[in-house]
Amino acid sequence: MTKKKKIIVTAAAAAAAAVIITGSLIIWNVRKPDDSFGTAYVTAVSDCNTAVFSASSNRFSGVVESQKAAEVKVDSSKIIKEIFVSEGDVVKSGTELFKYDVEAMKLELEEGQVEIERMQNEIDSNNRQIKELEAEKKNAGSDAQVSYTTQIQALQTDIDRIKYDIKVKKINLEKIENSIKNASVKADTDGTVKGLKTPEEMQENGTDVIMTIVSSGDFRIKGKINEQNMGSIMQGSAVIISSRVDDTVSWRGMISEIGNEPEVDNNNMYFDGSDTETKSSNYAFYIEPESTEGLMLGQHVLIEIDYGQSDAIEKDGIWLYNDYVVDFDGEKPYVWAADKDGRLEKRFVEIGQKDEMNGDSEIISGLKDSDLIAYPADDYQEGMKTSTDIDDIEQDDNIDGDVPIDDIPNDDIMNDDIMNDADFMPEGADIDNPDDGIDADFADKPVDDEMAVTP
Repeated sequence: MTKKKKIIVTAAAAAAAAVIITGSLIIWNVRKPDDSFGTAYVTAVSDCNTAVFSASSNRFSGVVESQKAAEVKVDSSKIIKEIFVSEGDVVKSGTELFKYDVEAMKLELEEGQVEIERMQNEIDSNNRQIKELEAEKKNAGSDAQVSYTTQIQALQTDIDRIKYDIKVKKINLEKIENSIKNASVKADTDGTVKGLKTPEEMQENGTDVIMTIVSSGDFRIKGKINEQNMGSIMQGSAVIISSRVDDTVSWRGMISEIGNEPEVDNNNMYFDGSDTETKSSNYAFYIEPESTEGLMLGQHVLIEIDYGQSDAIEKDGIWLYNDYVVDFDGEKPYVWAADKDGRLEKRFVEIGQKDEMNGDSEIISGLKDSDLIAYPADDYQEGMKTSTDIDDIEQDDNIDGDVPIDDIPNDDIMNDDIMNDADFMPEGADIDNPDDGIDADFADKPVDDEMAVTP
């Protein structure tokens, strides 16, 4: 082979080797994404879908009742002699409801009056003794006068105590006299008798309410809320009241009052979603409806806080907050999503309806509920690792992004035989010291990014 032919063959072989080396490096870049950018946290689209959120607001049970419901209570220190009304009776203000046993009160009054008379006689007796002791003291010696003084002071203290007891007793007797005069308990409003109980039932239930007078007139709605959810309502909040039997019928109202006494458990009302495994108290709250048209006394309804959902766009499919969409108003809006290999990619989407009030938009195409997406960040790069575990993100933030050369697979590094082949080394270079003899201008030339081995 001539020298000219040898040069041509050598040049061709060198070019082929360069292609092999370049191809190997490019393949390394394509197959091995750069993990030095860290890890992106991703969540399922179904967890970010605002169409799901808008359809799952808390609802509470409620019942339509009279605007005023006056509880009639019993004095537990008295005995009921007779009840004059029955459940469901319509009464007027001043109607006699029940009567206490005045005979027992009269006997107590008489006993009290006798006791006061006895105490008054005791005071008179003490005063007489004091006068006698004072007379004897004048004729007694100096040593005996000390004893007389002590006896007189003791009697005077006893008189003061008895006078105080008489005063207290008279106050109690005045109350008894008033009770005898007002032995008959009367209704103070027009309405219907509800929840009437016998004295035995009151004692069994541990209550002093014998009945409730439900007033005639406009309605209000009584709701019930569990103590664990008290923070979700507040006085003055607007609410939506919905029919249980027809979801197209609703009313608007406002929370006018929130009770601070726990409700007695019963089977007529319940709180949706309450934990039956955990014992906790329920509290009543009251709603003033804007209109009572179509409402019936005793009707059961559903209550939810009015966040403007009644005027909002009806949403189904996939809706995302606009912040998730990059280049939202551009020609090619996209979201950051995890691909099938768990690597970050730009997923182009098609935008449909927009809810300016809520700040979200409909995603017509490009995403499924099962896809994983990331909230946009300035340092995101395609090919980044993704994870649904926030701990992975925090851990990754503490790791240096440089990849040790030992971690690069051997088959992706330039073959030692190629690097050491004298036919492909620059003229004058030492095979055992490849850097020796390389032209400085050649060595100083910048390396193309595509040729760089930086996994």
